[in-house]
Amino acid sequence: MDRVAQLRKLIEAQPGEPFPRYALALELKGQGDNQGAAAELEALLRNAPDYLAAYLQLGMLLQTLGRAADARDAFQRGQELARRKSDGHTLSELTSALEALG
Repeated sequence: MDRVAQLRKLIEAQPGEPFPRYALALELKGQGDNQGAAAELEALLRNAPDYLAAYLQLGMLLQTLGRAADARDAFQRGQELARRKSDGHTLSELTSALEALG
């Protein structure tokens, strides 16, 4: 069984657990399926909006897909969450990504 199939099985078994879906998104991204990866991150954030790491990845994927406005929104939502969580490192990464987006 390949890694994507393993992760999908894990998601089925533990649908409320955000990390397997995050790992699946990264695996899909690594395989060049940016659309699939973005869809998984969007699903993750619908169910676990406090999963901070997903915002940066989602924003970068959306930017790659030519969806600049959606990328900006993802980065900004991530910034708000990073501020609430007092996570300066992630806030800095999100701010840099947002500035690079223009």
